[in-house]
Amino acid sequence: FAISSFIIGVAGVIWAFAYLRTVEPAGFDLDRSFQILFIIIIGGLASIRGAFLGAALIVVFPLVLSRLGGFLLGDLFDSGVLDMSQRIVLGALIILFLILEPDGLVALWDRVRRRLSLAWQSS
Repeated sequence: FAISSFIIGVAGVIWAFAYLRTVEPAGFDLDRSFQILFIIIIGGLASIRGAFLGAALIVVFPLVLSRLGGFLLGDLFDSGVLDMSQRIVLGALIILFLILEPDGLVALWDRVRRRLSLAWQSS
């Protein structure tokens, strides 16, 4: 518990000074807290790799969704639709991960890697 608290504290300091350039309560609002919680849920609770995988998914997902939505729907896909579609899909992902894979992306990645190594060794 102490080690993970230390890591989270250092991450918060780095984020505050590198991204916000200042420390103020407005930088740590409820939306940011939920985003961090979703990163941990999707990535996996049991490892630091899960936090990295969850953060990568949360950061890359809106970029992919905006490009894909702009490509498929053109001018109909504005910022309001993008924001709501991100919330809907992320909410569905969180529910799916909590029900189907509670250990997150790390467990899924480890399972796929293990199956691929077994298939590679057997051939």
